[in-house]
Amino acid sequence: MLREIQRLQRQHQLESERRTEPRFGAEGEVTLVVGTPAGEVEFRGKLLDFSLHGLRVRHDYKELTSGQEVRVFFVWGEITTKVMWSTPSGESLETGLRLF
Repeated sequence: MLREIQRLQRQHQLESERRTEPRFGAEGEVTLVVGTPAGEVEFRGKLLDFSLHGLRVRHDYKELTSGQEVRVFFVWGEITTKVMWSTPSGESLETGLRLF
């Protein structure tokens, strides 16, 4: 358990060192849509934070790849993003999405 906490603290430190813009906490459910060879896939996610040029979401869809285009639907509208990174977070994934 202690080792896992230390790993998560180190991961957070590395992520914060790479950040070039301030992050703002956020909450809320979002719907994400990605295109696949078999058609569009829709899944739910939770918005964790955002910056001027990106979002971080938690979700269970394990097929996202870097560079993939993702549409994100909020209660107020829709935006198009691009997957920058994904990392396991417990049973889920956290994904960084770059705004176009």
